[in-house]
Amino acid sequence: MLTRMSIATVVVVLCASYAVAEEQLGVTVYPGATYDQVMTTVLKKTPSIEGAAYRTDASLAEVAEFYRKHGLLFLRLGNPTKEGARFKQTDTGVDVIIQNPWKDPHTGATMKGTLIMIIQNRE
Repeated sequence: MLTRMSIATVVVVLCASYAVAEEQLGVTVYPGATYDQVMTTVLKKTPSIEGAAYRTDASLAEVAEFYRKHGLLFLRLGNPTKEGARFKQTDTGVDVIIQNPWKDPHTGATMKGTLIMIIQNRE
């Protein structure tokens, strides 16, 4: 019984985490990306920001191409750098920031994988 309840709790938390980006902010989360509670908490500590963070083993180029195909505006001239890219959904003002590698905010350690932060400034 406890195991079923634990699994159900995890499913609810994961669904809610995708809901932040997809329903509240209107941006699709990269397929297969996992919710990052630590980075989301860091984002939420900034009073003017609403958003969520996700991680994936996909390359920065693959994630950038996904958001480019979804019609988000690439905010830098030229190609994404090897370490980061930024996109904006112009009709809602939501930003998608992609980094690989990235730094853990608590330890300063360089983390592998691609970090996806989907954020919007609160008015």
